[in-house]
Amino acid sequence: MQWGDVYVRSCAMALGERELVEAAVAAGRYDPAIRDAHGYESISVAGSRYAADMAVDAARVAIARSAVDPADIGVFIHAYVDEQGPEGVAEPASYVQGMAHDGRARALGVRQGCNGAIASLEVGAMYVSAGSVAVLTSADKYVGEGDRYRDDQGCVPADGATAMVLGREEGVARLLATEIIGDGRFSGLTALDPGQFEDRQEFRKAQRKRVVSMMRTMTEAKHDCVRAALADAEVGAGDIRHWLLPYNGRFMVDRDFCAEFEIDDERTTWDLGRTVGHLSGGDPVVGLTHLLETGAVAVGDRVVMLGDSAGFAFGCAVLEIVAKPAWQVDR
Repeated sequence: MQWGDVYVRSCAMALGERELVEAAVAAGRYDPAIRDAHGYESISVAGSRYAADMAVDAARVAIARSAVDPADIGVFIHAYVDEQGPEGVAEPASYVQGMAHDGRARALGVRQGCNGAIASLEVGAMYVSAGSVAVLTSADKYVGEGDRYRDDQGCVPADGATAMVLGREEGVARLLATEIIGDGRFSGLTALDPGQFEDRQEFRKAQRKRVVSMMRTMTEAKHDCVRAALADAEVGAGDIRHWLLPYNGRFMVDRDFCAEFEIDDERTTWDLGRTVGHLSGGDPVVGLTHLLETGAVAVGDRVVMLGDSAGFAFGCAVLEIVAKPAWQVDR
């Protein structure tokens, strides 16, 4: 999907304190072999802070940086996966809107897993094209009953929030194109009932066949998504200076994907991601915020943001940096 007059006016992030993974290894919480395979150095941990309150903090900073008239804000879109808090809050998007904005606006919640921020970006761009200013937020915090270092062998879930303000006519980056591909045919992968099979071996065989088919579809969808976004943006992979990938562990990196699109570590923000962990859908916005805050992008740079929701939704956004932000900070 091509975009014309849609600009990123600003962005911001609110992260927890960095917890060194070595401490988790020493405490027996994190398998050292998995640590070595994935390459994380530290994880953002928020302590007692609620996810929604971190989104409020990020939104306030992004709105202030954007210099938009709050009266022009027409929609807040909040992307999340897990419980948001505080207790008694039934609709996190409305909570973020009410706490970060002294006025009325639409408040929409997006739950598309780790593709949430890209989905919000595409929906927000539609509102901007209709004349609104859009505030996009994402937030998540580990609330599992187990241990964040054991729950997901592909990444370590982190705590944090992001915010982005979209508007027309001017900004730090222009949105060139977005693409989202969804494929829900395998959403019932775990619904296979072992009782339907005569023995465990037959069950495993059926499960394996389903997983192999799913993985093939996932790979095709991810590649097709990026190809379509680049085509709509009228750029090639070689024109992209920065690739903002999800902060999954290094063992999970799709080497064939990186080879096709000429992606090496120097063109990603993995040096930041390895110190933060996986922030659900917020990873690419954290990456973009980092690049802008530290001055690591130059006017004319093209940037790709990627989202991947558990294999069932893939998102890609292509932007061009058009101005140097006035809000660079030291981190």
